[in-house]
Formats: sequence, C-alpha cells, structure tokens
Amino acid sequence: MKAPSPIATLPPRLVRLRDGQDYRLRLIDDRDAAMVAEMFATLSTESIRARYGYLIKNMTPERAAELAHTDTSRDTPLGIFGLRWDGTESHLWAMGRLVHAPDNQSAECAFLVHDSQRRLGMASTLLRYLRVLGRRRGVPRLFAQVRRENKAMLNVFIQNGAQLHFSPDSDVVEIDILLQRQKFLFDNPSRAPSIAPMSSPEKKRFSIVGFLFDMVLSAGFFVFFYYALQSHVPSNDPTMIRLWSTLAAACMTGVFWLALQMLKTVFGFQRSNRK
Repeated sequence: MKAPSPIATLPPRLVRLRDGQDYRLRLIDDRDAAMVAEMFATLSTESIRARYGYLIKNMTPERAAELAHTDTSRDTPLGIFGLRWDGTESHLWAMGRLVHAPDNQSAECAFLVHDSQRRLGMASTLLRYLRVLGRRRGVPRLFAQVRRENKAMLNVFIQNGAQLHFSPDSDVVEIDILLQRQKFLFDNPSRAPSIAPMSSPEKKRFSIVGFLFDMVLSAGFFVFFYYALQSHVPSNDPTMIRLWSTLAAACMTGVFWLALQMLKTVFGFQRSNRK
C-alpha cells in the first residue's frame, strides 16, 4: 500500500473562534515540546482521562517531545495556539492528531482541548482541518473512540456528520467519518438518452375512430353506474333517485374519461420510445 504523501500538509493559518479572538492553527513540531508540557501541567485529570483513558501523572520532557514529534508520512499533530498582541504564540490550547493505519485505508483522530478554552469551537476546528488533511492524503475514512460520558466530544462528531456505533457492553463509542463518498447503486447514473418529455408529446392527428371508441366506453360506463347507483340513493322519490343517480354517474364517467385519456397518452409515449 502506498504511503500518504508528506507533501499533503497544512500551512499555518489564523482561525477566529466563538470568543471573537484569532488563534493560529498549524502543525505541531519538535520545537513545541515545551508548550506541550506546559499545557499538560495545567490540564485537569478529567480531561487527560477523557483523552487517553488513563491519567498521565508526570509529563516528562521525553514524553512531551514524543507528542510534539511529527512523522509526516504517518502522523499529523495539529495545534491551536493563542497569540500575543505582537503575533507571537503564547500557549498551546488544543491538540488534534491524525494517525494513519498501516494499510493507509483509515486514520485515527483524537483531540485534547484545554479546560479553560472549552466551548469555543476548537475541537470542531481541528476535526474540520484533520478531515482536509485526510482527503489530501487519500484516506477513505477516519475513526475515533470516545468514552460514553464524554458528551461534549460526541456532540462534536455528531455535528460534523460522523456515524456513532454504540455497544451495550462497552463504555467506548466507536466513531466513523467517511472522507471519500462511497459509490452506491443509482448514484450518478449515466446520462439518459435525449427523448421527448411526456409533458410535450408530439402532436397527433384527430382520429374519429378513437373518439367514437372512447365515447362508447364512456357511455357504457355511465349506463352501468346509473342503474347500479339507484339502489344507493337514500330516497323513495323516483325523480330524486334518477336525478342523483344521473349526477353521480356523470361525475364518475368524467373521471373515467380523464383516466382513459391519460392511459392512452402513457401507452402512446412508451410505444413511440420503443421505435
């Protein structure tokens, strides 16, 4: 399986979040190890457990350097950095990571947002750009694992069109995000041949034989229902019985006439398209 292209990266960019402030989103590299360590030093234990499933009690310089290291062929860590007034970076507030599977048919994505920066849209922003990177690298799908109690992160995935798979005997929710639209039957069908639409069929000449045939059918329909409906008229007056039988049979005959003409039109259209 061909490895993802290291060229498919993401240039640094400014993103404006819900607090109206600008932040820098870029790839994390080895120079950011100190910021990674500083971020973990101020994270709550709940945030660390939600991200890793266990508590990291001591973020050593070696572990921070490992988290900051970027292997562009397999690993893509993104960060959202706070900015000072002069444009320099002050803090690392959020991390997102894309880790490619060995066969490059999927990639795992995960997020970590600092407690003080929640509800600003950082996780959604990271997910959006990780999806961009995944598409550029030709990955068909992303996946993630989120604990059931992490409602905020589950909502982020739901709002971004992910598929959630719950298992009754597991505390972990499996997340699926399709990046490349799968091909289904009837998707993007081949262009139909150009034919005349039914709404504007070719004008045909009047046929007296066809007209008389329709009239005979309609007359027979009218007579049948005229006599059939008389026993259903709630009256003992013969005049009222004839009147309402005539009106009801006439209405039904009119519907029959329209249905007959529509049926003939459809058959004529189908017959002409077989030629």
